[in-house]
Amino acid sequence: MTGPDPGIAAGRGHLRAAHADREQVVTVLKAAYVQGRLTKDELDTRAGQAFAARTYAELAALTADLPVGAPTVPGPARTSAGTLGTAARRSGVFLLIGVALVVGAALTGAQPLVLFAFVAFIAASGFMGYGIVDSRQERRRAATASRPGPTEP
Repeated sequence: MTGPDPGIAAGRGHLRAAHADREQVVTVLKAAYVQGRLTKDELDTRAGQAFAARTYAELAALTADLPVGAPTVPGPARTSAGTLGTAARRSGVFLLIGVALVVGAALTGAQPLVLFAFVAFIAASGFMGYGIVDSRQERRRAATASRPGPTEP
């Protein structure tokens, strides 16, 4: 993520900033901290100043020494196996909950637990179904991205 627009202080620096503008500056500051451009103390100080800032000029001053277009930290790549694994874990948790509820209903005779177990089994099925569909879509996206595009004559 980049810092605020370089023309902020010049063009509309006297205008009052909105909460969303302050949040954007804090996000830029956090990214700079992760990249090693700011220390923890600098991040804390500047974030406090960002939330106290009233104008665009005050916000622009907080990121003026940070490079515009600095590389951002990439997030983890999504894979079809990871998506399916996440769905399987969530589904497994709900299956265990459903089994525990059925056992609890059998031991105590509390029939409403059977209804909750039924809901847990439906949730487990939904998580697994979503995981399978999303995994297939991830595979298709990966296959499409790895194909070479049309060549020009």
